[in-house]
Amino acid sequence: MSSAYAKQEHDMQPGKALKQGLEVGDDLLFDLESALEEDRGLQRHTVLVGNIGLVLPADEVSELIEKAAVCQLPNTQAWLNGVTSIRGNMIPVFDLHELFSIEPPVANRRLIVVGQNEAAAAFWVDDFPRLLVFTEEEITTTEPSIPSLVREHARQYFLKDGATWVEWDFKSFFATLGEQL
Repeated sequence: MSSAYAKQEHDMQPGKALKQGLEVGDDLLFDLESALEEDRGLQRHTVLVGNIGLVLPADEVSELIEKAAVCQLPNTQAWLNGVTSIRGNMIPVFDLHELFSIEPPVANRRLIVVGQNEAAAAFWVDDFPRLLVFTEEEITTTEPSIPSLVREHARQYFLKDGATWVEWDFKSFFATLGEQL
């Protein structure tokens, strides 16, 4: 088949495409079935802070910031790196590695902003967020070996692929940190 002929088949006019109908191949059906299988679990974005796996809240806006200018604040705790401006809002930037005495990664450190406006907070993570699917079978009641401050704000824990992931209440967590300033 010539490339000109193949291009003609793919560049169909919208009206003709609607009249012609849609043929679904077996490979597309398989993709739909696997997507439906994933929907049976809880899809969440996750991040790592050292060995602590955090599940980002699904009901809040989360945003990865590649190159943030962080302005330091004098006379604050070492784990408060300062503030950054996101769309005109001053957002506090926390270093959870410093707070929990975890060695930060040499490279790939990223800034995650969770929440919006005055209820937002930013913190450093080890790499890009990952999308994980958690099933009911992966929920565990066993408290993992993580800092007590994270456990105090945990909603539930998941065991997936040998790692523990914490679904946490980020608002109460960062409010607690704010009280310690």
